[in-house]
Amino acid sequence: MIHFVILCGGSGSRLWPKSREKLPKQLLALTDAHHTMLQNTLFRIQKVFQRLGSETETREITILCNQEHGHIVELQVKELAETFGVDVPINVICEPKGRDSAPAICIAALLKDLNTKTFILPCDHVFNDEEFANCCAESLPYLEQGNIVTFGIQPTHAETGYGYIQTNAEKDTIQFVEKPDLERAKHFFKSGGYLWNAGIFAFRNSAMVECFENYATDILDNCLETMAKTDFTPLALSLGQRMVTLSAQPFVNCRAISVDYAIMENLCKDPESQIGRKTLLYSDYWNDIGSFSALYNQYLHSLSDAESETEEEKNITKGDIFTLNSKNCYIESEKAFVAVVGMENTVIVNTPDALLICNKDRSQDVKKVTEFLKSQKREEAICHTKVFRPWGWYVNVEGNDYNGFKVKRIAVYPGKRLSLQSHNQRSEHWVMVRGSAKVQVGHEFIYLEKDQHVYIPIQTLHRIENVGSELLEFTETQIGEYLGEDDIVRYEDDFGRV
Repeated sequence: MIHFVILCGGSGSRLWPKSREKLPKQLLALTDAHHTMLQNTLFRIQKVFQRLGSETETREITILCNQEHGHIVELQVKELAETFGVDVPINVICEPKGRDSAPAICIAALLKDLNTKTFILPCDHVFNDEEFANCCAESLPYLEQGNIVTFGIQPTHAETGYGYIQTNAEKDTIQFVEKPDLERAKHFFKSGGYLWNAGIFAFRNSAMVECFENYATDILDNCLETMAKTDFTPLALSLGQRMVTLSAQPFVNCRAISVDYAIMENLCKDPESQIGRKTLLYSDYWNDIGSFSALYNQYLHSLSDAESETEEEKNITKGDIFTLNSKNCYIESEKAFVAVVGMENTVIVNTPDALLICNKDRSQDVKKVTEFLKSQKREEAICHTKVFRPWGWYVNVEGNDYNGFKVKRIAVYPGKRLSLQSHNQRSEHWVMVRGSAKVQVGHEFIYLEKDQHVYIPIQTLHRIENVGSELLEFTETQIGEYLGEDDIVRYEDDFGRV
């Protein structure tokens, strides 16, 4: 079996305010107007399957993501149902808490039998998919020999934001080096024996499990117990098209550590290990979309030669933008008109609730903004004005938690319903805008259509369900002294949130 596992965790804090904790970069359409980075990763795997041809080995895809993002991942997978064109199961497995890549890869190695060939992919990178497929095909003989295979990128400059892999002419992996300081990065670049770490790992499960036995027994033991306590029945019943959440205990007790530190660095230093290590050179375009500087370069790369020649200012603009005497800028506005005059090498990102302005060369420091917002317990670090839920989504239109009122636009998917709940500090008034609703207020049930409304007093049991075939939309006006999302008492819930 060939098993592709997509690591879909992380918060993308360096891409704030585009990327936020509840809806991070991998679930956004950052580099493609039509598909998210996760969806483009699935298309990348499609290219690999096409490159391998009709071999007899069975194939499967698993997406490992945070529990809070599971419903969004599931929705994005379903969106590809008609266009994906690869008849393989796609599993969605949720981690109850992110513990970095080592526990995730340990789980991936335990999901299938020991002979399975597993490929680990990040979903926030951009590759030439044809060349990526060629590298995957090239790796298969090495996997048969029991090697752990990684992909390396030829450096184009001294970079401190990437990890490095030292290799030789025989493709042996000599050592893994985490993000270096500038002097070491310059040395690596000049020496020619170091490649950027592309974050790709390929192995037979037996080889990776042996590595965890040798170098991270505590993680292996926790993951084995986690697997034993997790109910995987829904995946089997649905041919891999539903979500499973890993047992919180003992998974949350795993050390939070990268596979580079926990496994690869130790493996490279172990003179007695019989497990081979190979690094294949991926020799085409690659970009790790980890900052606005990287995103700017990605858009610049996507321009045609003619566009590059005529666009001397080299500004990347998205939205209603006017520029004058400005160059080398990344400017994006989701709503308002933005005029930029006399700016160079600047990032400007305007969202409905936040504005970022920074020097493009300092885009790695954007992470410090999210750290500040979290220290102040500000919602802008966590969620956008449009927040996705398993049943649909809502948009904050006006008001905040403390000014006495809040107005939301809420949408419920067909067949879905919110939890049965009450609020201790607010009343609500719902006005139907589109669709058909079944509403419970107290112990009474009523049916509402467009332009009808209902009032829900404070501390009253209530629930709304979409009983139509189209999206249900309504406005919600909240009134109360405190209007935070934590003022919800749940009694029943279809999504296990009670």
